Amino acid sequence: MAHNSISAETTAGSAVAVASPPAGRPSWSGLLQFSLVTMPVKAYPAVSTTETVHFNQLHADCGQRLRYEKRCPVHGPVETAAIVKGYPYAPDRYVVVEPAELDKLRPARDRSLRLERFIDARQVDPALFAGRTLYLVPDGLAAHRPFRVLNEALRQRDKWAIGRVVLSGHRQVALLRPAGTILAIDLLHYPSQMRTAPAFGQAGGAASPEELQLATMLIDSASGPADWSQYRDDTAAELRALVEARASAHFWVTLAI
Repeated sequence: MAHNSISAETTAGSAVAVASPPAGRPSWSGLLQFSLVTMPVKAYPAVSTTETVHFNQLHADCGQRLRYEKRCPVHGPVETAAIVKGYPYAPDRYVVVEPAELDKLRPARDRSLRLERFIDARQVDPALFAGRTLYLVPDGLAAHRPFRVLNEALRQRDKWAIGRVVLSGHRQVALLRPAGTILAIDLLHYPSQMRTAPAFGQAGGAASPEELQLATMLIDSASGPADWSQYRDDTAAELRALVEARASAHFWVTLAI
């Protein structure tokens, strides 16, 4: 049965049609918390897995697939059980860290998304976006009402929310925003990871009124709603067509021989 579609807004404010969350298993479920309000929610990936054509590396002389093995330069091949993790602190010097020690540093399995600060919408530098978005929906009938109230309140106040969540065993900074009738979570880079933007001098002088007029005319002539269906990644399809053509040619050559 086909799912109804919902309208989800991009960070730029334009709307695109998005399929309803699938009936299958969500990628994350937990509690959405802000102040004294708590509601169960579940999240689904906003982006489908991209189809790719995978290549294997072969020995050109015989066509056999290459194998990779872990080797010690002194003792040769090493079994997995004999491998440990080491942190380099000097050239060719390592501190061995045990798995149990690493486990203690991992965040607890906290199943909560805690909203800490509400900010003006669209005031986040796009460079902070880490490239992973989840669609958040209420989990259970009791969560529908508070979920809808939060969505409408964010829209009325034109606000987004910043919070923290543990995903895939890592602490993440998350941005929560309305997306149609649901909410969207955008994972963010930590600000400390951001590089300072390079300075740009004023070589050439300020733009003249004529130059600005021409630039604005060009911008205005190409302005309008975006047709997102025109933006497609055809790489996988092109690679697949190439591989199928080469495989078909190889098949007929083999028959001829």
